[in-house]
Amino acid sequence: MAAACGAIGYTVSSLAQELHKFPHRNRNLKTVSNEFDPTDFTYLEGAFFSAGLFLLIGAILMLFIMVYLCARACCCTSKPGSGEGKQGCNPIFMIGCIVVCGGGLVLGYYGNEFTRTGIMGVSDAINSANSTVLSATSRVNEITANITGTGPTLEMLRGQIMNTTLPPAVKTDANRQISEAINQLDTASDSTALISSSLDSVPNVAQYTDSISKYDDIRWKSTIGALCYVLLILLIAFLCIICRSVGFLQLNVFLTLIALLVMWLYGGIFIGVGVLTGDFCVDPNGYVESAISNSSREQIRYFTLCGNCSNPFQSDFDNGRANLMMTQEELANLTADIRSAEDNSTEDALNTLGIVSASLRGVDTVLINLYSQDINCTNLNTDYNDLLTSACGKTLDGATFTFAGCFVLGVTLTVFIIAMQLYWTRLRDDDSDGGFSSNSYPMFKRNKTY
Repeated sequence: MAAACGAIGYTVSSLAQELHKFPHRNRNLKTVSNEFDPTDFTYLEGAFFSAGLFLLIGAILMLFIMVYLCARACCCTSKPGSGEGKQGCNPIFMIGCIVVCGGGLVLGYYGNEFTRTGIMGVSDAINSANSTVLSATSRVNEITANITGTGPTLEMLRGQIMNTTLPPAVKTDANRQISEAINQLDTASDSTALISSSLDSVPNVAQYTDSISKYDDIRWKSTIGALCYVLLILLIAFLCIICRSVGFLQLNVFLTLIALLVMWLYGGIFIGVGVLTGDFCVDPNGYVESAISNSSREQIRYFTLCGNCSNPFQSDFDNGRANLMMTQEELANLTADIRSAEDNSTEDALNTLGIVSASLRGVDTVLINLYSQDINCTNLNTDYNDLLTSACGKTLDGATFTFAGCFVLGVTLTVFIIAMQLYWTRLRDDDSDGGFSSNSYPMFKRNKTY
């Protein structure tokens, strides 16, 4: 029956499928499994292979920039009167770089917000599922306590009947019926206690929501900080273009090198997390089933996958309710027997029978509602699908957008550093003292590098 299980309402996104297809290779460049397993170091190596490639590209570009700047400083300074200073990068190209960087910032910002919304959705789904399980456990325990508490009342009823003037045969039969009712109630309470025990075996994943929230808070703030840092660089670059200041230029190049390092590092992290999430989202049910313990496997499978899964609480529910119904039948027969005797001394016993019967009918109603609502898979399956939708929807989209923003910023800032140097070359004048023409600001002197 479990083989027919299937999650309701979740569809694997095309983005998750594409990320799942990314190459998974270990340090020896050998292909490894792309089946999600965060406990396997070999798998983690493969999942972060794309992140390693991204960081390698970033390292190569960083090395190229350093070599280029060193070469310009040591070998390529202009000589007075050579006319080299009249060549260089057009300021329109510089402004274009700033605009493209702005687009990268927008991508990174929206990706950061999407990721936060998705992670909050995951946390909310976990809390909702945990609340449902705790509520069901509390109601089952309450039902068990009500059933167990009926036993002493029946014993009191036995004493009341024994003190009446009913015929001995009726008393004997009533005593037998009460004993059977008590045994049936004991069996019913055992069945509901088993339901409670099964619910207790469901892992309390809500304990991780605080850690998830703290992680997301750190991730969100650090990403916003990195994006604001890049925005600061763009503002300094704009001032550099307006003021034609070598001081602004030197500061901007230095800060941009740091920003490049941050963007390539962030991009590597987010593409690695994206591949990990994609691997999970392609087959979340398989991972959930393999990760849970045997003691709670049937309960978790039923609550999360739902579909055609058999209800693991069905047997205990049927046994508990059957014994409750038999108890009510015994008490109904006992009531009929006492009434037929037409003995005025049985008034107290009949009142007690009425109270017990009404109480058991209430317990039966609560048990039916519990089965159809709280321990039915529909509610928890909804929470499970909300979790998958948040993790594999907005969170995955957000990580991808953030990676795209980091990639755009990484490439554009690389070009930007070179363009800044070339632009400054365009502004230099070749007079004999190495200063600026009247179109520049004479207080900023050209040094050897620029």
